[in-house]
Amino acid sequence: MTILVGYKPSAESRAALRTALQIAERSGENVVVLNAGPGGEHRTSSSMTEETRRELNSILAASSATTEFREYARGNTTMDEFKTVAAEIRPSMIVIGIRHRSGFGRLMMGSVGDQILQEMHEPVLAVKATQDQDLTSPDATPEITGDADPKQVES
Repeated sequence: MTILVGYKPSAESRAALRTALQIAERSGENVVVLNAGPGGEHRTSSSMTEETRRELNSILAASSATTEFREYARGNTTMDEFKTVAAEIRPSMIVIGIRHRSGFGRLMMGSVGDQILQEMHEPVLAVKATQDQDLTSPDATPEITGDADPKQVES
């Protein structure tokens, strides 16, 4: 089985990635990390730089889980890319980072996280970065506690 992780350069995405890697290390699942945006001249906050790619690669290399990074900027929406990759790999779960956004902000700006929660058929684990975690460091790791089987997460 495979865990699909949505990733962009943010503390919330790093928290989601680290959580997914911990689950994968415990369950023996693979992890596919997806960064997707429209591409071309339409650069967004999800766009990766060489520095953020190096940071991501160091996090993935430090994990004992089998990982794969996919980056798409081919004119499709992020949701379209998520749906395409999910249909291909059939993940056991999707892990995303979320941040607090007011109702008005969500209404005006929309949110890929909200779309994933509402439109994807797979179980979705939404992870927040806590204020006391320094998730900018490649060594920072949010801890998963408890003995619950991560495969039993319900959507």
